[in-house]
Amino acid sequence: MGFSVKGFFYQVFIDPLINGLRRHVASMILPGEKVIDIACGTGALSLVMARNAGHVTGIDLSEDMITTARRIAQKRQASNVSFGLLDATDLSCFSDLSFNVAVSTLAMHQFEPETGVKVLREMSRLAKRIIIADYNCPMRNGPAAWLSWSIERAARGDHYRNFRQYMARGGLARLAAEAGLAIITRDERGEGVFVIAGMSLMVLVSN
Repeated sequence: MGFSVKGFFYQVFIDPLINGLRRHVASMILPGEKVIDIACGTGALSLVMARNAGHVTGIDLSEDMITTARRIAQKRQASNVSFGLLDATDLSCFSDLSFNVAVSTLAMHQFEPETGVKVLREMSRLAKRIIIADYNCPMRNGPAAWLSWSIERAARGDHYRNFRQYMARGGLARLAAEAGLAIITRDERGEGVFVIAGMSLMVLVSN
């Protein structure tokens, strides 16, 4: 397996900051479930979920991240997890309802709004149960919120612009509504900085 400097940086410095959030998401996976992890990054969440899931498929658009995820999986001899270099806005390589659960952690705030909606629609096509963990909107004021804003500001460029737009538009609630999804569970974590939302397709009832 290859080595990625960017992937190594994320593995060492970024992943540990949100281990608690990932563990909570992983605890929501039922034994034997087939899971797709959207924008999986270094595969940290995928590998935790794989302890309980039947199989986990992690996908990301970054070759550095997928290289790192595959290297870690091979090192840990994780046989029920696989990683692919794929665009989450078009996952036509997978048929409808190929998975029990579609998961994404701290990715939605990085996307432009139209991209986020496309990703959520693809997730709802692939699985009936959707779990999204991302920044809470609005965040609860405090040191954790200040740190989060500082980290996002330091990223600069498109990343920070998309984060600000995500927060200004209302976060996950707005994205879910535009994608035709209903938030059915909502759990704030990390001093109110993060939220874990369970989503499903909206059911329209005619009179």
